[in-house]
Amino acid sequence: MISAMKEKASIYIFDTNIFLTGIDINLIEFEIYTTLSIIEEIKDHRYTEKNRNILNKVNVAIETKKLTVINPESKFIEKVREISKKTGDFKSLSDVDKELIALALELKEKSNKNVKMYSNDYSIENVCSELKIPFSSLYKNGIESKINWEVYCPYCKSIHEAEELNKTCEMCGSKLKRRPKSNIIY
Repeated sequence: MISAMKEKASIYIFDTNIFLTGIDINLIEFEIYTTLSIIEEIKDHRYTEKNRNILNKVNVAIETKKLTVINPESKFIEKVREISKKTGDFKSLSDVDKELIALALELKEKSNKNVKMYSNDYSIENVCSELKIPFSSLYKNGIESKINWEVYCPYCKSIHEAEELNKTCEMCGSKLKRRPKSNIIY
């Protein structure tokens, strides 16, 4: 019974798209974390008028310490970069996305709490899956299984490094694309 009472508290990590749903984070009972880059995305001048109410909710949450805004240590960002190259999501993730995953990884490793990522981004979910970071989405279905991607040339079928996505194939000049890695051995 005592061990059940000492159950770990939860930390939620929110991506930009979760804030943009208009969810009132001040009503959520768990700790919420995000990065400064995510807050900057919400403040983008293109969305200022549309996001005014969202920004007001975010500012109240920061002031009342309901929302904690911190940036992850660089070693965690580097780990996410490595893993995203392995899964093939490297080019699909922005630097902001990589920072957010790194924050989740850092809190998972350093805190004594359950950490869960909330995002509607499949690449974020895929890398979180690889890092064993629990995740969930709002208002859409999340990924059903982890995917390892490979970058390839659709014309000459050559395989390339993850960082080369959308570049030009040096062998034939076609634009490189990505696809799920096949487990078929030729």
